[in-house]
Amino acid sequence: MLAQSSRRAMVAGLALASLCLPAGDALPQSAPAMVKIGIYGILPEAGLFIAQERGYFAAENLSVEFIGNAAGPEALPALTSGALDAVGGGITPGVVNATKRGIPVKMVTSTSTWEESGNSSFFLIRNELAGKVKDWKDLKGLKIAIAPAQPNFNGFIVEQALALGGLTLKDVQAVEVPLSSMIVALRTGGVDGAHTSEPLSTVAVGNGSAIKWKPASSYIPGLNPSMLSYGPNLLNKTSEVGERLLIAYLRGARDYAKAMATGDGKADVIDILIKNTSVKDRSLYDRMGMSHVDPDGVINLKYIRAVLDYYQAAGVIQRTEVDGLVDDRFRQVALKKLGPYKP
Repeated sequence: MLAQSSRRAMVAGLALASLCLPAGDALPQSAPAMVKIGIYGILPEAGLFIAQERGYFAAENLSVEFIGNAAGPEALPALTSGALDAVGGGITPGVVNATKRGIPVKMVTSTSTWEESGNSSFFLIRNELAGKVKDWKDLKGLKIAIAPAQPNFNGFIVEQALALGGLTLKDVQAVEVPLSSMIVALRTGGVDGAHTSEPLSTVAVGNGSAIKWKPASSYIPGLNPSMLSYGPNLLNKTSEVGERLLIAYLRGARDYAKAMATGDGKADVIDILIKNTSVKDRSLYDRMGMSHVDPDGVINLKYIRAVLDYYQAAGVIQRTEVDGLVDDRFRQVALKKLGPYKP
């Protein structure tokens, strides 16, 4: 009888204890993992901003902090030291050479792509040449802007475009112009053509400097101008955190893709972009080409290879394999949980 009474008391105690637990949880959740991401604060980072604003990072028990103006090759020291966990940006010789030295930096997902459904960059022609330049071969002998210092990603894009007309940089007058000054150069006649990104492209059209002659998807379709890269913290020490980060990011990317394709929730997405990027003028969003964000985060390996070949031919990197720069395991885990995107 005593043993039976003890068992009854123990069962009653366990039942009472279970009533005190938080609803829906068997145990209290651990403290959120802290993640610092270096960003440019630009439109192609839309998926990250949406994931933050809509609580997708928090849903994965992550506390994400964006560090502005801390992306690209300049952020490598902070990334490799662990001061940053991830950074946005593209493929640069500095990043490639860092990996060749054994520094653990890997691209894990695309954050924008040039597709017909979303062009955020254009080849501009100054207004005075509108109608005269009809094909790529017509650029021969003209002044074409390229960003210093070459070779760089902008130079790769311009060379790819010129090749469609059977041209190289030797067939045009290549003029080194900082990206921020290309619109002024077009307006003053300092250059005749330039590859530029939004919002600069739309600003150039608005002030009469140039026309949007060709969208980027027509001369370099499927290229990823921006990607998210992980450093040693997420690659090695806390890879499970890196997986959750990609799950949350892809949820944000899919919200963006749906909003751009259907208009459903687009106004709210624009509010998020106004808050988190340098493009504060709402009227620009009605005229700009918007980034295409791949809802599955696919990285186009074909163009990764092409960019590497371009840098190697210029003598700024040694032969580098794509597998040494890309780590797809985090994206694959995220897709396993979320499933492939269904429009």
